[in-house]
Amino acid sequence: MYCPYVPRAKLTLCAAYPGVGKTYLLCYMAACVTTGRHFFNSVPFGRNEPGNVIYLTAEDGIGDTIKKRMRECGADMRKVFIVTENKTQLLFDSPEIEDFIKQAKPDLMIFDPFQAYIGSDIDMNAPNKTNERIGHIIDLAEKYGVAIVLICHFNKNSKGDAITRVLGSTDIMGKCRSYIALGNVPNEDETKFMSHEKSSLEKRGKTILFKIDPDNGGVVYLGENSLSMDDYTTLKGKSRSMTAPALEEAKQFLINQMPEGRRLAKEIYTLASANKISEG
Repeated sequence: MYCPYVPRAKLTLCAAYPGVGKTYLLCYMAACVTTGRHFFNSVPFGRNEPGNVIYLTAEDGIGDTIKKRMRECGADMRKVFIVTENKTQLLFDSPEIEDFIKQAKPDLMIFDPFQAYIGSDIDMNAPNKTNERIGHIIDLAEKYGVAIVLICHFNKNSKGDAITRVLGSTDIMGKCRSYIALGNVPNEDETKFMSHEKSSLEKRGKTILFKIDPDNGGVVYLGENSLSMDDYTTLKGKSRSMTAPALEEAKQFLINQMPEGRRLAKEIYTLASANKISEG
């Protein structure tokens, strides 16, 4: 089965808020490519043959983070090339990038996070400048048949949709042929989702549910559905609106029952039960 999430010779964006697990997910993706395994419910690039991966990072430590996570995900580390030298100087249009591709002949190349390779001299919200630099990496993807994934943080616009939350100019999104967003499933401990928000070449893939478990293969598949990131944002908002009145009622109850600021816990529990206020 062709993998719609990361098309070959094209640009894919993977975005999430910090701490959700995007780096871990990309380590899992890399592991699948290096071993020829399925990436959740599809085969990367439509074949089961192992391929090479280049991972460029300017954010996480290599020895204790990237390599460790790739091993937990079962990657063939002989096929992984992690670039750390001069990482603060490498840009999308640096000649070294093409040299890396020529040497490693990768199927997959990951930039983590992509804004580090735009360059501090470029305004992320200036389309003409970002297009020029990102255009170079797109040319390399097509020239060498490499699937390229850009890892990105969301901006602080928590009320925007999945598209407008991505850092920088919306033209960056326009350059990408696929866009996957990650998040935590509301009210479900440890369950995360990967939603396919954009696919310019194929039908969108299903939203994948998973959890991160370093002791059980790194990433564990939990199922799939058709909910988008915006759907999950709506569900989260409804959950908050439903729990907020009850929480405020409980707070007011405690204030009313402790006029002097102190009271036996046993008495509070008894009164709370009588008023149908649960401990949870």
